[in-house]
Amino acid sequence: MSDKSKDQISDWLNKLERESWQLELLVSAFTIFLLIQATISFEGFITELEYQFDFRSGQYSMLYLFIGLVYKSLEALTFCLITHLMLRGFWIGTIGLRSVQSKINFTDLNYSFFFTERLKKKVISLDQLVIKLDEICSVIFAFAFLVISILMAFGLYLLLFGLTALVLNFVSDITPDWLDPAIVLTALVVFPVLLITGLIYMIDYFTLGFFKKFKWIAKVYYPFYRFYNIITLSVLSRSIYYYMISKFSKRRIRMVYTLVGFLLFLSLIFKFDQHQYFPDKTNEYVVSANYYDDQRSSDDYINRASISSDYLDKPYFRVFLRYDAADNPEIKKHCDDFIPLKEDGLNWRFSTKFKDGNLNIGSQRFSDENFDQLINCLSDFYRLSINDSVYSDLKYRFYIHPSKDQKGIITTIPTDRFKKGENILKIEQIYLDSEKTPEYEWLATIPFWYEK
Repeated sequence: MSDKSKDQISDWLNKLERESWQLELLVSAFTIFLLIQATISFEGFITELEYQFDFRSGQYSMLYLFIGLVYKSLEALTFCLITHLMLRGFWIGTIGLRSVQSKINFTDLNYSFFFTERLKKKVISLDQLVIKLDEICSVIFAFAFLVISILMAFGLYLLLFGLTALVLNFVSDITPDWLDPAIVLTALVVFPVLLITGLIYMIDYFTLGFFKKFKWIAKVYYPFYRFYNIITLSVLSRSIYYYMISKFSKRRIRMVYTLVGFLLFLSLIFKFDQHQYFPDKTNEYVVSANYYDDQRSSDDYINRASISSDYLDKPYFRVFLRYDAADNPEIKKHCDDFIPLKEDGLNWRFSTKFKDGNLNIGSQRFSDENFDQLINCLSDFYRLSINDSVYSDLKYRFYIHPSKDQKGIITTIPTDRFKKGENILKIEQIYLDSEKTPEYEWLATIPFWYEK
């Protein structure tokens, strides 16, 4: 590359550096608008996952945590960019003031000698303030994306744990039983190594390179450093990270990390609430509009159960029980002799058969399912009572509720035994202990009023 080309590139970069604030303002304002919309949509997506799938426990929990960290990344980026936009506005206002008044005339203020001398020492000039604000704004803009990389790196690290568990489970399913001890031994080696090396990588990151300072430790640490740089995609933000820690005081950076971590810790263990005499969780004393189809918003999911209205005057009324995939292990206990055609998780879309030396590929024949036993397995998991009278002979059917197309079962109850005025529908889940003894756990209490 010629010297002329180098000079042109240098001049172009210097010009960009001087005028970058314009791009920062434009990108911040536009990105904040998009992020607010994206955060709302992503929050709805997480809610849908919670109601439609069981990602909060088991082997998919790491995926759920990763998705949650993506959501937190959007919130963190929005906060950083709003802060940046406000400081940039302050910076522009400072430049405008400088064009009108560039110096402080302490004589016209007519302050005492004591205050005048101290103000001269403490109050920085507008020139210094403009330079300082410009530097802070540029750093915040870059730090916003560094925050995202930190959260995403932690999420990808958790996802690595989950994927490793899924791979080991898959290998265990397709290999003979005599290989199970080897798979267990592999897990006992792999997971501690991932945990310890991941912890070392995190310590090195937040201490701004502690393990990189020692010659022999650095050589051993380098392969793990490269591995986690790729796995967590930290390679994308590596330049920003090293430029920032070489530009600013490491003591200040550590203070920022400590402050942010402390505030995050406080937000996790404390919350502000002045409603001392109101319960935090739904219980049998709480009436929720979510129980009633005519009161629930069309954008809301059914928590666990629903009836048509809180005021009834028909000879029958229906009860909908939402099917929560998290209940699969308990439902299986009620029907341990029945195996559904579908697995809990990934299922093949096609079935393959060898016939007359040919491979035949077709769709799965779920129509062969024993639907009577299937619905009995699900309905036996619930007990319904009205005014302490248990209904044990109800007819259930599978039902997809119009509210968010939620799957579940539905039944109708005759109202001839209801009393005029308030009636109480109580729904319980039946859990079986190791000796198949039923235990009843409260699910919902739904009051309604009947007019004969």
